[in-house]
Amino acid sequence: MKEPNKLQKAKRNYYVDMASLLPFLIMIFTGIILLGYHAGKPASHHTLSMSSGFWLNAHIVTSLITIGLVCVHLYQHISWFKKLFSKVGKSKKWIRNLILLILFIATTLTSLIPWLVMEDTSSSKLVLGLHNKFGLLLIIFFVIHVLSYSKWIVALTKNVFGKN
Repeated sequence: MKEPNKLQKAKRNYYVDMASLLPFLIMIFTGIILLGYHAGKPASHHTLSMSSGFWLNAHIVTSLITIGLVCVHLYQHISWFKKLFSKVGKSKKWIRNLILLILFIATTLTSLIPWLVMEDTSSSKLVLGLHNKFGLLLIIFFVIHVLSYSKWIVALTKNVFGKN
């Protein structure tokens, strides 16, 4: 017997969300470690027996994976974008989700622009400083986002793993 379409869609969303979680958490962890280097810790200093270069590369790789998976997540919620600027269908969570989206875009752009466009200048350091601040706000809103959908996450986890 085929599952209802709504449940199939929810499970697809769940799988993408769970696949996104680990690289996102690693990205947060490595980003927090990198804040120490941005705050003046010498690049030659090792953190948890790893060099600053290791942490930067791990942060970049997990960030690129996370960006891709978040884009898939956002595509799965394309109907939300369609309702974004209308008065119809807005949930109580839409403003938090909108702030999260804006922070995600701002954090992504302030990391990619210095990396891909700017040379190592005072301007690029200023943009990376903004990236750090947007990233910290992104963490806060990500936690709020996950907590606001915690009942959905628990229910789907039980459904996926067959525990009722």
